[in-house]
Amino acid sequence: MVYIFLTLSLIGSVLFIGFRNGFLFPAVLWQIPLAFIVFFLILLLLFLLILFLSCVMVDMRKRVKRPSRYFLFLLNQFSRLAFFLGGVRLHTEGLDKVPTEGRFMMVANHLSIFDPVLFYSAFPNLELSFIAKKESFSFYLVSQVMHQLLCLPIDRENDREALKSIIKAIQLLKEDRTSIFVFPEGYTSKTGQLQPFRNGTFKIAQKAGVPIVVCTIGNTESIRKNMFRRHTDVYLSVHTVISYEELADKTTIEVGDHIHAIMEAGIAARNRK
Repeated sequence: MVYIFLTLSLIGSVLFIGFRNGFLFPAVLWQIPLAFIVFFLILLLLFLLILFLSCVMVDMRKRVKRPSRYFLFLLNQFSRLAFFLGGVRLHTEGLDKVPTEGRFMMVANHLSIFDPVLFYSAFPNLELSFIAKKESFSFYLVSQVMHQLLCLPIDRENDREALKSIIKAIQLLKEDRTSIFVFPEGYTSKTGQLQPFRNGTFKIAQKAGVPIVVCTIGNTESIRKNMFRRHTDVYLSVHTVISYEELADKTTIEVGDHIHAIMEAGIAARNRK
């Protein structure tokens, strides 16, 4: 959609200035960049209005059977527009390793509030539902989008309530309604270093009988401080897919240690580049 907006803005600005000035371009070329910006802003505002109205119309009491393709599309386009305007350049590797059939659980390290947006931008066609801190659901519009994408709130300070979210995630996977995304650290890393895992989350994959897609991300913590000032290069790598058969006879601690080692190696390899 970014390129569509740019193309339409360019065509619109050239035609507008041309018709307005009898196509005497040498004398009015300086007006085209200004018209281009105006057209782009109009298209951007129209898109944001559509997104806002779509969220307002969401019935939070209505049961969602699977992630809305419409809202997945809107979120993907919003993510790409936000990254374009904010000067964020996404570099990916290993995306072809993600299963194209069947459900799975995806995990990654956690660096900033922009991390979920990164994944929705990178995987426009995936039905992917995040397990997110319950505080995220208190924001209007955000909660509507998360409801439509079957995202689940988790209370990180209450183990009993957290267990309910884990059980619900297992149910969603078993019913083939969505794939699940979890940040096993539980919190964003303040140092950028990989933190200890909450290994109980790996029960989701074990109980649901699905593989785990192991990813790492890098430099998303720089987006906020660099936004509208300089470009930010961010990284997303899919390292491996651990089959259910490899998970079945292991404890969650063993699974967590194995995935932790894979992520640490992936982060270290990126840092050496």
